[in-house]
Amino acid sequence: MKIRTNKKIVFASGIGIGSILLGLLAIQFQTEYRIMFYVGLYLIIIGLITSISALYAATTSKPKTELVADERVARINEKAGNSAFGMVLSFISVVLMTDIIWSVNLELRDICIFTMGVGIYSRFIFKWYYNRRGEIV
Repeated sequence: MKIRTNKKIVFASGIGIGSILLGLLAIQFQTEYRIMFYVGLYLIIIGLITSISALYAATTSKPKTELVADERVARINEKAGNSAFGMVLSFISVVLMTDIIWSVNLELRDICIFTMGVGIYSRFIFKWYYNRRGEIV
């Protein structure tokens, strides 16, 4: 297992360890309010996630020079992103028109959650579709 020593990886792992230490200090010196316990707990969780992702990047990922995307992959990503953006705009307009015409009384929180889901999944589906289709125009 070869561990790369990149400045960004060392910096990210330092932030993770620092966040864990700040979280431990927040838990240790908590006041009468319970909020400091939760702040410390969240700092520890964020620090662990950051340290683990930095360790993962140091051991398994390739350097940036090996991750050069060819023109076909770049075009597929562009086309999938543009198509997903169009689908998100269409989805928002349909939902807003439905709310205006039939007075469904949708909440903004629900609309945002559904819109994010449509955007994320439509990009994955379009990327898969354009990759399978072969030719990109």
